[in-house]
This record gives sequence, C-alpha cells and structure tokens, in this order.
Amino acid sequence: MLPDAVLRELDGLRALARALAHGDADADDLIQEAAVIALEHPPQLDRPVRPWLATVLRNRRRMDVRADERRRRREHAVAEDDSAEPASLDRARVLERLSRALVELDEPFRAVVVRRYLDGHSSAEIARALGIPAGTVRWRLKTALERLRAALDDDSPDWRAALIPMLQGAAIVKTKLSLAAIVIALLLAGLWWQLSRPSPKSQTVASPVATTPIAPVHSVPLSPGQARPTAALTPLPGGRIRGRVMNWSTGDGVADADVTFTSASGAMTIRTGNDGAFELAPDEPGAYTLATIAAADFLPYAPELEHSPIHVQFQKGKSVDGIVVFLFPALDYHGVVVDAHDAPVAGAHVTLLGSPAGEQAESRLATEWTTGSDGAFTFHAPDDTVFEAVKAGERGWARLDGGVAITKHMTIRLAAAPARDATITGMVTDERDQPLADVLVRAQPADKTDQARATAFATTGADGRFALDHLDRGDYDLVGELEGRAHGRQHVAGGAHEVKLVLATGITLAGTVVTGDGTAVPSFTLTVVRRDGAARQFEQARSIVDPRGHFEIQVMPGDLELAATAAGWAPTPGLHVEASQPRNDLQLVVRPGATITGVVTDASTHEPLRYARVMREAMGGGASAEPSNVGTVTRADGTFALSGVPEGPVSITIGAGDYHPKIESGITANDGATIGPLDVKLTPLGPGEEPTLELVGIGIALAADGDGLRVQRVIAGGGAQAAGIVAGDLVVAVDGASTAELGVEGSVTRIRGTEGTTVSISLRRNDQVVTVVCERRKLKA
Repeated sequence: MLPDAVLRELDGLRALARALAHGDADADDLIQEAAVIALEHPPQLDRPVRPWLATVLRNRRRMDVRADERRRRREHAVAEDDSAEPASLDRARVLERLSRALVELDEPFRAVVVRRYLDGHSSAEIARALGIPAGTVRWRLKTALERLRAALDDDSPDWRAALIPMLQGAAIVKTKLSLAAIVIALLLAGLWWQLSRPSPKSQTVASPVATTPIAPVHSVPLSPGQARPTAALTPLPGGRIRGRVMNWSTGDGVADADVTFTSASGAMTIRTGNDGAFELAPDEPGAYTLATIAAADFLPYAPELEHSPIHVQFQKGKSVDGIVVFLFPALDYHGVVVDAHDAPVAGAHVTLLGSPAGEQAESRLATEWTTGSDGAFTFHAPDDTVFEAVKAGERGWARLDGGVAITKHMTIRLAAAPARDATITGMVTDERDQPLADVLVRAQPADKTDQARATAFATTGADGRFALDHLDRGDYDLVGELEGRAHGRQHVAGGAHEVKLVLATGITLAGTVVTGDGTAVPSFTLTVVRRDGAARQFEQARSIVDPRGHFEIQVMPGDLELAATAAGWAPTPGLHVEASQPRNDLQLVVRPGATITGVVTDASTHEPLRYARVMREAMGGGASAEPSNVGTVTRADGTFALSGVPEGPVSITIGAGDYHPKIESGITANDGATIGPLDVKLTPLGPGEEPTLELVGIGIALAADGDGLRVQRVIAGGGAQAAGIVAGDLVVAVDGASTAELGVEGSVTRIRGTEGTTVSISLRRNDQVVTVVCERRKLKA
C-alpha cells in the first residue's frame, strides 16, 4: 500500500497533472502511473515528497508522449503487414497460462489469491473471514505469488515481456477516477505488478572468495554445534553470511532445507547443500530477518510473519562465517485418549491448541485428529505443545513435555470439565492512542505450575484490534511485540474484553558484544530480563548476526539485566542496567569459559550412546532455530566436548531417547580449563516406565517470591526434609549469597553439588532468619 503522505501529495498534484495532460481522464491516468512508480520505488519519507512526485509526473508525461509516438509507428507497421501476429495474442496466452496455474494452485493458497486480487479484499478482511491471523494471510499470498511466478517461468520464460504493455497501463481503462478509485484499481492490478517483479529465488549466490579470519580457534576437538562463528573481510559490496542448518537431534547437516530471509526489499530463499550449508550475499548491505526454515521430515521454523527474533545485519566488505541454525526432526509421537477408567476412547476430537513460542504459525502442520477404535492418534509437534481432546461433553488436556519426548507416548484423560471457550479481545495502541497494526499479541498463562494451559497468539489488524480464542477463565499475562517498540504487558483474566494494550517507543539500549581483547562477537543471542527482587521476568530475546557485534533494543524503564550467549563462548555475566534514559555504550564481554569432556554410556550394557544431548543446566531462551543454550550431542563413540562453560559451580543435563535423563553437578569451571573426562551412565527405561530425572540436590522446588525463593514442595528422602525445611519457607540465601541477587537459576546452581557434601540454606520464618545445613543426596524427580 502507498504511504498516507504519498496519497495526500498525489491528490494535491492533480492541478499539475491536468496542466501536463490534455484533460481530466489523462490527468487521472498520469497520477495513476505515478502511484505505480511510488509503489515500485517508494520515495524517502524523511524528506519532502511533493518535489519528488512532481518530477515523476513530468518525466512520466514525457515518456508517455514518446511511447504514444512509438505506438503509432508500430500500429502503422502492423497495418502494412497483415501476417504479423498481434502482441495482444501473446498477452492472451500468458493470461491463459496464469489462469491455469491459478486453478492448479494448492489450497489454502488459491483462496487467498482469489479473495485478495479478484475480490479486492484486504489481508485483514481475509483474516477475519477465514479465522486466521493477518500475518498468515500475507505469508500465504507471498508463497502463492512465488509459486505462480515459478509456474510461469517454467512454462514460458519470456512471459514478462508479453505483459509489459499491460503493466505500463496498469490494465485500467481511461475514465474519470477519484484518487480512492485509482488506489482500489491498483490493488486489483497488484497481482500482475507483483508477478512481474524478479523472483527472489532467481538471485544467484555469490561464489566463495578468500577471507581473512579474525577470531580464535579451539584447541579441543569440538562436538556438533560448538564452533565459534567468525568475522572476515570480503570484497562483496553487500556483505555475506555463511552457515549450516543442523539437525538438533544428531548434529548432522540438513540437506535441501529452504532458508528464507526477508527485508524491506522482499524475500530471498536459499536451499542448503548436502551438508546443510547455505550462503547469502545480497547486492547491497541491509537488515534482514530469518523468516523460515523448512525441510522434509523436520518441524518447520515458521514464526508469525515479520516477527522472527533472528536478525541479520549485512555490512559492506564483511562476512560472518560458521553460523549454525537448527531444525527439529518431525518425530512420530503416539497419543491415546482414555476415560476416567483408562479405557480407550474412540472418535475423540483432538486439537493442537498451541506451543509457547508459536514458531509454527506459518506452517502447514496438522492441528486436528480423530482417535481410532483404540483411542490412538499419531502426530508431529514441537516440545511443550498443549493438546485438547473432547468426546460427548467430556474434555481433557495434555502437554508434550520432556517425558513424552523420551517415550514418544502421550495420554489425554477425559473428565467432566468446562470448555475452554473464553476469548480475550482488545486493541493495541501507541502512546498517542493511535492503533498499531501487525502487533504480535501473546496470552501466557500466569500460573506456571499448570502445565496443561496453552499460550495463545494473534496479530492485530489495521485497526489495532485482536482476538485470542480457546482460553480458560484463569489469569493470563498479555504481551504485545512490534519491532521498534518496547513490549507492552498487562495482566488480564480469560474472557476479558476491550482490553487496551499500549506499546510505547520506550528507551533505546544499544551496545556491543565483544571478547576480552575487544574483538566483536559476530553472532550471539541477547536476552533481557526484568528484575524484581529474586524474580526474573523474561522480557525479550533476539539472535543477532552482525560483524560489528552491535545490538539495539527498545525497553520500558525499569530494573533490567542483559546477557549474551554465543556458540563456543561462555555466556556474559548479567549486566545490571537501570533503564531510565537511552544508552548506546553498553558492552557485554564473553569469556572463553571451560570445556567439559566425557563419555555417555548405557548403565546396563556399558555401550556408548550416540546422539545423547548434553547441555548446561540453564534458563535457556531464544528461538528454537538459534537457542541461547545450545549444548551438543555425543559422537558415535559416546564422547562429547561441551565448550563455553562459565566460571563457577555448574551442572549439566544429559538425555537420550529411551533413557532416564540425568543432571551431573558438583563441577567447578575456570576459564580455559578442560574438565573431565566425565563418565556418565544413563539408565534405560523399562517397559511402560515413565522417565524420571536423576540428580543430586537437597530436594526442594523453588519459586521467586519478593526478595527470596518460596519453597513450593519438599521431596521425601532429601536433605531438605531431614533438615526440617517445609513448604512455605522463604529461602533468602544459599551459602551466604543473597537469593535476590542470584535469582532462581543462580540459587539452584549453588544448591546442586556432589553427593554427600552439604550446603547452608538461610530461611525467613516468622520475621526471623534461621540457617540450616542440608546434605546433598541422590534424588529422582
């Protein structure tokens, strides 16, 4: 669509158009042609638009006069040669082929093209009619146009030349049209205009050139996903990035994956090679986002259009090499719906309600199933997805949690329960009460202990309005996200209507991520949390590829903590920032960290386990394609090398299919040190056995509460129970360190340790602080 400033100025230039042309009809045509040029090559809006448009009108008129003269000469020549085939026949054949391609286009793509370009409906109107987000409509339109363009390219490579006369006239008859009618006509002609543009897929990838690495290398042989991306010099004018798409489960490259980047100038899709490698070198520097990654037999990375948290900044003469992004295999999970007596329920309707990250918003994953006679169904879904089953008025819910991921089996138990039919509706505005379009609105269950409640997503329309469906009547944290603005937050109840969510411009925080010697880290994930005593509320995370190591975010004022993680480096310590005014001097420094080596084996057979995942025990965050806590997988001989382990006490988690997962603790890391090799033995699951987490600790579950951590649960047989800790106690210090400063993650890390050792826990009871000593013991949770 044309910016409002351009529309206003076009209307004001009608007198000039009439002076240049021979009448109102020709003046309308002239303004229409200027509008087409403004669509194809938008003017800079930071300077006066009218002089630019006036120049366009004059140039367009001169070109029209010359074109009319050429047309008259051509018509005269054709009249003298009756054997010449009319150019209109070529255009008719192209239109015939386009019509055939449109009929053959798969659903749901054909429906949105017809509604948009033949019925003239807006993306917001189509979204409301189909009951899907407006961003999904735009994504389907983009995909549909690419497929139509590809069909025409295959059928007739010179089809664009045949359409040039039609495009020059915008396929609109010469009548007296108001400006509004001209814009509507342009929308109807938009299909032809967009199809005539060069396909993003037609861009050739630049050949590799010599580079100059400037980052250090590792001295320990690395496991998959542990290598550090490097910045390099390149003669390419638009810069370059090179990387791999990696299988999260195996560490192998994913071949034939389509990796799509979007920018203000459009989309570019690259297909990976046999080893999962890809390379992108645009003609000019600029800002891009990693929009989607898709490959056969893998779950797609497909967040809501224009809301991907993975950002790439191309710089002239700079290359970033060694980037790794991940895809998760589309494993067959087996669900079963049972009644209160554990009998299978046939004919139950199962619905995928949503996943916490919403990263399959633009994908075509199945979302509904009907159970067979054995109550079973087979599905693909990302971790932590919530499912609902309904039969004869009874309902049940289940989450695809870590246990299901190991056993590949999920059970949904039906019971008499109220339907989750509540809706949250409202509007998102800016500080001036103006509606904001394309805001991603997320409703997260406020009660984190209820694992069977789903996160819901919606995007606002042009009027700023949104609707979140399939909710219960519990409390939700409503979060709005839009690039260039601080996140908006509000606490609401399911079923609330006319909620007003304000997204302010906020405060800009900018800086760099560097190594100890000041070298820029070219690829990292930045996480921001809001501090409130011991609580750490996740604010935002974005993955950034920039050879300068630069970041810039918008936040609301308050007490924040920033940290950066980068593959192969230890995460930066949390940088405490009191956000009260803009900052552009922030610096986050990564350290080399330690490397933990070891081997993972079967506790029964002592055989090495390949593809066991090894990770730091940490909060995590970031997109699944580039998470902040990457970890690694074991090699064929069961060995691993986990690099970038931060200094101090640390625990690692180890998991493998069909085995009980384990947390190994009691490890102290130092920069540059190599720890191990550890000998990690995993216990295989027995027939029908549910996985349990094996760990060493004192046996308490904690949650942030003010300046301390409230004990939610005490595990029987643990050191905490033996020391007299009970549910409801408030932990204010661990080994003398304040939990308000440590937070939940830091406190848990200190509580973990070696079996048989002790840790001191300071508790607040009845306004008094008491300290108890707890023994660390082996536990199963």
